[in-house]
Amino acid sequence: MSDTQLQQLTTALADRYRVLREIGRGGMATVYLADDPKHRRQVAIKVLEPALSAALGHDRFLREIELTASLTHPHILALYDSGVADGLAYYVMPYVEGQTLRARMSDHRRLPLAEALRIVNGVADALAFAHRKGIVHRDIKPENVLLQAGHALVADFGIAHVASFAGDVGLTRTGMIVGTPSYMSPEQTVGDAGVDGRSDIYSLGCLLFEALAGSPPFRGGTAVDVARRRLTEAAPRLRASAPEIPAAVDEAVAKALARDPGDRFATAEAFAEALRTAGAATTKVPAKGLVVLPFGNLSPDPENEFFADGLTEEVIADLSSISALRVISRTSAMRFKATDKDLKTIARELNVRYVLEGSVRRAGSSLRVTAQLIDAETDSHVWAEKYSGSIEDVFAIQEEISRKILKALQVKLTDTESRAVAERPIDSPAAYDCYLRAQHEMFQFTPASLDRAEKLADAGLAIIGENALLLATRGLVSWYYLNFSIRPEERYLEEAASFAARARGQDPHNFLGVLLNGLVAAKRGDIEGAVRDMRSAHALKPGDASVARELMRHLQAAGQEHTAFCQSIRDTVFQIDPLNPLNWSQVGYHHLAGGRIAQAESSLRRALELSERGSPARTYVGFLLAMLGGREEAVRILDDVATAQGNSPYGSLSAFLARALQGDADAAVRHVTPLLEQSARWVEYLAWMLADGYALIGHRDAAVRWLTRAMGQGFINYPILSTLDPLLESIRGDADYQALMQQLHRRWQAFPVAGAA
Repeated sequence: MSDTQLQQLTTALADRYRVLREIGRGGMATVYLADDPKHRRQVAIKVLEPALSAALGHDRFLREIELTASLTHPHILALYDSGVADGLAYYVMPYVEGQTLRARMSDHRRLPLAEALRIVNGVADALAFAHRKGIVHRDIKPENVLLQAGHALVADFGIAHVASFAGDVGLTRTGMIVGTPSYMSPEQTVGDAGVDGRSDIYSLGCLLFEALAGSPPFRGGTAVDVARRRLTEAAPRLRASAPEIPAAVDEAVAKALARDPGDRFATAEAFAEALRTAGAATTKVPAKGLVVLPFGNLSPDPENEFFADGLTEEVIADLSSISALRVISRTSAMRFKATDKDLKTIARELNVRYVLEGSVRRAGSSLRVTAQLIDAETDSHVWAEKYSGSIEDVFAIQEEISRKILKALQVKLTDTESRAVAERPIDSPAAYDCYLRAQHEMFQFTPASLDRAEKLADAGLAIIGENALLLATRGLVSWYYLNFSIRPEERYLEEAASFAARARGQDPHNFLGVLLNGLVAAKRGDIEGAVRDMRSAHALKPGDASVARELMRHLQAAGQEHTAFCQSIRDTVFQIDPLNPLNWSQVGYHHLAGGRIAQAESSLRRALELSERGSPARTYVGFLLAMLGGREEAVRILDDVATAQGNSPYGSLSAFLARALQGDADAAVRHVTPLLEQSARWVEYLAWMLADGYALIGHRDAAVRWLTRAMGQGFINYPILSTLDPLLESIRGDADYQALMQQLHRRWQAFPVAGAA
């Protein structure tokens, strides 16, 4: 577009936009950077080339571009505005601070497999959404995929969709075709007006081929040469150029590049699922997986149940320090307490081969423990042993069981791992008894059980004095009071901080003390320091599910779900704790933030299967389902929680969200109790949910106030809050919201883990 036309555009849109400069030019449009003063943001304005605009007609342009405005999806660049000004047909989109996939590929030529699959899965999810609405992109190429901190956004749905209609009225006679030669499907090459979603699948296959091989599947001297080869030759195999690529990925790309549309994947979802399956098959999981089933309590006193559970947990804790062994967490293992399922079924559900089961009989100071290690695949005993002694011998018995397992499985220990197995963090049997009882009570997460855990930890400290593990346990109880909104009072954070400092003073390498220090930092809004400590705790105890889960939660709060490091933590969580509903809800969030809608919904449904009706964990599930568009189902789930939880913070929050989703502002606000507000001041996700609810009912000031609080608590996920959360849509034009997003963007960009791999 000439300088004269630039001036024409500047003048025509002067009342709404301040056009700054040209930032891009293609065969069908010219792109300008502009300021949007009303909303205090920068935008990109695309102006159609005169030939395209004339062929289509302005009325047809406005009708067709309106269809693309319906494509609201996390992986599709939004359409803000459109129109015709002084004869220029234009539409307005967000200005994305990032780079195109083309620029990313130019920097690195070949992308790492995991990164390429993640980007392509996002694009496939966007295409699947558009195809269900009857819209075919027709011009998928690296230039039309924008990367915002690794998050893929598909651009130019508007241009491609409008241009396809222009072709129907004679545009192709001008020499302008819809599509780019290196990525066009064979049917596009011959001008088949009946192209469908399978044409986009072909183009996406070309894109993935180039990302992994360094060049497109078909090359030639001219566009005609490329088209001729595409029509007459089978696509080359990816592994011919990149032999390190897994065979399953090669097969999926070959199917996407089939010349006949009928031989390709029927849907973009099917292509994405084939890639996800292929990618998952390449993930390295320790070959030796083990579950320690809850030890049976054979003691005459049923109250000794805590001791049997405690021994189970301590054996798990010992073995979870071993990098060559994948040990299922306490939470998932305890789901099989008193189960009637056979061992092979249990092992299959947990994706392990070996099962340890045993029993404990405690009478006074006498102790008898039996244990047997079973190969569930062959249903054979690897070894079995009986141990007798007194309560003083529990440490030696525990260590002996762990070492026998490791020897039987031929696992070699490093010196550090060997010391960890032999370590006795609590030397006194009486204090150890208090610790086991405290752990047993703490994991029930009720006000009464936490009160009992507090007293038991204090009793253990009275017996043995300053001890890192007992101090950290006592501090964790205080943190749970706050985090689970049982007693959301600042004094509990101060208590937790004090116990964390004392624990680290006793042993700076005690993983629980390091974790607690990070949890305290998070409550104080120091998400950077929190993640730093949690990473240290994870390095000290890589097989501990609670550490990995908290690290995943806070990485996601920091907007780091796109990083390879966060994804590796997520994989760890699911390898060792696959039956915890909290993990499934978190991974649902992970997929939602990545735009993988089908996967997000599947994960959330798994969370529902694993959680009880009315459980507070379901508040988060209902909230995320609402973000995915399932508002009616979300309301039903939230109402169940509200009924079961009553006036507790989660009961009130669930009722508030349910009424807000139904648009009943008066009823929603009545459920915002002082206790709920007090709780949300300490829990970043609660503050975020309050902000969304207020946005839904049009209370903009309250929505921005709670977003500010969520950010102050360390929720700095800029992609979610600025773009991907549909429940905030009503306040995105608010000046205070825009200013808040500018602050958030700076902090999110500066986060130190963003480049971790």
